Amino acid sequence: MPRPEFDSLNTIQMSLQSAEQHLHHNDGITQLQLSCSLINIARGSCVVVIRPDGTVGQSPFGSIHIPADRPVMQAQISLASNSFDELAAHLRHPAPRPVTLVMTVVDRLSVSQDGLLFIDESLDTAVTDIYWSLPIK
Repeated sequence: MPRPEFDSLNTIQMSLQSAEQHLHHNDGITQLQLSCSLINIARGSCVVVIRPDGTVGQSPFGSIHIPADRPVMQAQISLASNSFDELAAHLRHPAPRPVTLVMTVVDRLSVSQDGLLFIDESLDTAVTDIYWSLPIK
């Protein structure tokens, strides 16, 4: 439960710093690995791995691990194959400003007015929605 001096939120906003597509030819597997800096949580980053192994309309999309001892979150996301291909195509084009990503999670997070995340122990929670802001000009 959030403390009174903390805000309770269930979204994590991120700014894309770098993106790589990994192709495993022997297995026929591909994935995107994104490195993101957090926007609404201070002093943190997130490594997001996206795979094209999801089903259209299926929720949750994946999970995120938030460690208590270091400021690097790790997310595993599954997208439908066509959504994955469309996202990879969008990320290949240069953008005038960073791409942003907002993940909605099941658990509520306590964040101070200064953006500091307050958790007693590491947290694993499901990602229920993903919103992309892809600048085009």
